[in-house]
Amino acid sequence: MPDIFKRHSFKLVFLLLLAVSFVAGQQNTSITVTNQNIALVKEERQLDLNKGYQEIMLEDIPVQIIPASVLVESDFDVLEQNYEYDLISVDKMLEKSLEKEIIIEHAEQGKITGKLLSATASSLIIQNIDGITQVIPRNDEQKISLKGIAEEKQPFIIRPALKWDVEAAQNKKYDAMISYLSREMTWQADYVGLLNENDSQITLSGWVTVNNNCGKSFKQTKLKLMAGEINLEQPGRPQPRYETMMVAKATSAFQEKAFFEYHIYDMDRKTDLLNNQMKQIQLFGETTGKTTKIYRVNSDDAENVHVLISFENSKQNNLGMPLPAGTIRIYKKDGEEREFIGENHITHTPKDEKIDIEVGNAFDIVSERTVVDVKRPSNRSERRQVEYKIRNHKDSKIIVEIVESVPQNAEVTEHKSNGNHVRHTANALKYNVEVGANDEFLFNLTYTLSW
Repeated sequence: MPDIFKRHSFKLVFLLLLAVSFVAGQQNTSITVTNQNIALVKEERQLDLNKGYQEIMLEDIPVQIIPASVLVESDFDVLEQNYEYDLISVDKMLEKSLEKEIIIEHAEQGKITGKLLSATASSLIIQNIDGITQVIPRNDEQKISLKGIAEEKQPFIIRPALKWDVEAAQNKKYDAMISYLSREMTWQADYVGLLNENDSQITLSGWVTVNNNCGKSFKQTKLKLMAGEINLEQPGRPQPRYETMMVAKATSAFQEKAFFEYHIYDMDRKTDLLNNQMKQIQLFGETTGKTTKIYRVNSDDAENVHVLISFENSKQNNLGMPLPAGTIRIYKKDGEEREFIGENHITHTPKDEKIDIEVGNAFDIVSERTVVDVKRPSNRSERRQVEYKIRNHKDSKIIVEIVESVPQNAEVTEHKSNGNHVRHTANALKYNVEVGANDEFLFNLTYTLSW
């Protein structure tokens, strides 16, 4: 049935009896939110049941509930479950009024009474007691009364509900723990870092942003946040980022612990999670650690010199806690002021791992890469000779990290250069070269690939 509000609005008066038995609301709730747009909700409810078979409605549930995920822990048996989400609307009321008496009143046209035969966005078709069929155009001045709708045996659903057929052993109030999954609840971490003037230290604070768009509000609920990649049939949609700089002063509101192959952040107090609300809670307060500034040139993007801020996520560096994935925004002191210098996304990072934050590209450093020669000593090997020209227009010397990417299916059997070899990984050769102030350095590299 089309939505008859699309083109016209009208006043609607109806007689309706709601004879529905709904169970009591939840007493205590606990929510574990993942950062993959899904959450586990646990509710304690008390149900007043009679002995034997009966039908009950569990209302006040999220619109985005996954009905198949419902788990009930109690002394009664749930024999059948139906998810009732066909909510009351003008369309639904008119649909249920077909072939029933309605009254249309208009200031100029007067009162028209008849049986409703059809209802569309533009008109109503009714048949009066004389058998005459009339097409009544919709307009804003009409008032419609639906009398026959009160005869409906099935009540209208005002909000989503679970309808259960249950069996109870005796007449009493049963305590039940009801758990279910709901979509459209997620969270992400946001970090703020403040560099000192010589880029040797960073003051870092962390916040979590919790988004609730599940269609239900939770008052004074226990909140847990789960960090890690759980396997889901359908991945959640990315959430919009929240561009705000915040400076934390207090201690963390969460206790962190390992759980299975993930990490859980347990909030130390209850909180409200209202529907369509974005809530921000401190993850940890300000802590200062040592940093290193890195200039990096990648072979597949050699014309850009990337600037990274690197630090160790360790207790020795005043950190050392698992950091959930999120966006880190970097500011830098400029005298008494602060300036934004860049942001980057970090993945889930365990303790004692290094974090590299790419904040942008260097303005005063220029890089060029040239393939000088390629030879094939055999059918299963290749020798490459490349050179990098690094020009430093700064008034101080710099160290540049050069990363030469190699195919993953090939093995580097030999390499030589005029730079300091730092690391050799499965898909890259890494070197550090020193470039003097206002000077140029020509880095030569020859390596052989075998497969």
